[in-house]
Amino acid sequence: MALAVSTALITLTVWELYLRSINYPVAPDDGKAIWAEQRAHIDDLDSTGVVLIGSSRVFFNIQIYDWEKMTGNRPVMLAIAGASPIPAFKDIVEKSSFAGTLIVGVTPPLYFSPMSNDLSFYQKTTEWVEHYHKRTYANRLNHLLSKFPQGNLAFLNATSENHYNQPDLRTLIERIPTPARVPGPPPFPFFEYIDINRNVTMLDRVSSDTSYARLITDFWSFAIQPPPDMPPPEVIEEMKNRNLQLNVDLVKKFEARGGKVIYIRNPSQGPFRQAENGGFPREAYWDKLISITGCKGYHFEDHPFMSIYTLPEWSHLATEDARQFTRDLVNRMQEDGVL
Repeated sequence: MALAVSTALITLTVWELYLRSINYPVAPDDGKAIWAEQRAHIDDLDSTGVVLIGSSRVFFNIQIYDWEKMTGNRPVMLAIAGASPIPAFKDIVEKSSFAGTLIVGVTPPLYFSPMSNDLSFYQKTTEWVEHYHKRTYANRLNHLLSKFPQGNLAFLNATSENHYNQPDLRTLIERIPTPARVPGPPPFPFFEYIDINRNVTMLDRVSSDTSYARLITDFWSFAIQPPPDMPPPEVIEEMKNRNLQLNVDLVKKFEARGGKVIYIRNPSQGPFRQAENGGFPREAYWDKLISITGCKGYHFEDHPFMSIYTLPEWSHLATEDARQFTRDLVNRMQEDGVL
């Protein structure tokens, strides 16, 4: 027994020291537990409170501490990488008392796709919302006890995305070679980490190492391919109209209790942007969304301060650029009187 414990401790120590030697970040697990902890804060916010929902572009591009320095008010970060914000939007409007400013990030392929739990990116947000409402005292205690080790040990670093080069045990097990019956997607590397308040930092390597950035763009090239079983145009039109009508209904209900919704279309570039233009033309989706909801919207094509950056992997801002982007966005919103 003593030998087994000693061996385990030595192995973990060596693994931890190795990860520290290559500057692997120490960070909490970005999963449903830490998301639920942030979700719990919003009922305590007053009318000056700000909540951010969306997909990974909101997560990366809006730096909550820079926002706080400029406004004196730290926003609650509820964006989820690789997921639709629609279930979170519905949850906040229908199952919270929050009546401040709700900023909604729109990534067209995720935001305007079918609202169905049959799709992983929609189901993911649904599961995180359900976890918040159904979490037990045991769930909360487990999360509380996990904070210290996750905040001090690099080998526990993980995200819900299962990036192939994360060092946690779950990912290491999944990397054990097994015969694949169907070719899978290219490997998707770890390229960000969060802190306890879910503020994101992109790894410097993404900007400085083009071969590393290419691993990410190779994955995007795979992910943005249209599915082989595309529905007919009339079905696509019906899905779009259902989505737009839901936005109208949610906005009206939220505004009726004193809340305000602001939509943001963060920048994208390269083949990612080309795919979005082809599948989700601005006029039919974004422009229509802003028109029928009557909400203020910020599209990167309309504002030079939003479009001056080079995105190292076509979809997200490097952290220093994100900090400036956040400051410029807050300035513009304050000038426009919406913040």
